[in-house]
Amino acid sequence: MPTALVVDDSGASRTLLKGILRKHGFTVVEAADGEAGLKELESNWPIDLVLLDWHMEPMDGPAFLRKVRDDPRTVRVPVVMITAEASRQAVVDMAMLGVQGYIVKPFDKAMVAERINALGMGGA
Repeated sequence: MPTALVVDDSGASRTLLKGILRKHGFTVVEAADGEAGLKELESNWPIDLVLLDWHMEPMDGPAFLRKVRDDPRTVRVPVVMITAEASRQAVVDMAMLGVQGYIVKPFDKAMVAERINALGMGGA
């Protein structure tokens, strides 16, 4: 069973994402910010997918993503950014950092399922 990491400071978003991911056959671990996300990534390795929020404290999504992409072990882990940042520049910036998908909040189950399926990870 693949494992997904949800990194988001919103408990409601984490709960919704966990439910969607579980229906797609994932085991899910979660973190409320990038620092905690890095710890979860390490302690639950291997992680097959990361769903990542942008705005969190003390470590935001872009800082988390840079660390993930700088580590040879995690450089290829698919990361989907889920954020309210919808500007063209934000999307381009995250693509340059190596995200494999981008979902603008507010999101729904179908949007997340579509992105998971596009990555070839759709289960249920």
